[in-house]
Amino acid sequence: MRDSRPTEVEYEEPLRTLRALQFLKDSGYVSPKPLGDGRWAALFRFMFTWAIVVGRVDDMNTYDNRWCYHTEGAARVAFENWSGDGEPDGWHRHPLTGRRRGENGEEYINF
Repeated sequence: MRDSRPTEVEYEEPLRTLRALQFLKDSGYVSPKPLGDGRWAALFRFMFTWAIVVGRVDDMNTYDNRWCYHTEGAARVAFENWSGDGEPDGWHRHPLTGRRRGENGEEYINF
């Protein structure tokens, strides 16, 4: 019969995630949260925009994706309503692909 206490390996993943989230907070990220699939999401203030950024818990050197917003409020609303699947709503710039969205919601690529 297996002991019902968690093993060291079962403790490792949640502890690694908690350490990553604390590191993000200490580094200036706002409201970091785990997405449940080995990734994290947080808000971050850049020079001219606020953004939702996503990265991997096992790589604290960079983030994998970013969606920019004109205001902290718009970024926060999108962040709170986003499950981590697909893309968050309301962004105006996606630097990874060069996509931008105008005031009317029309999407275009900025070269």
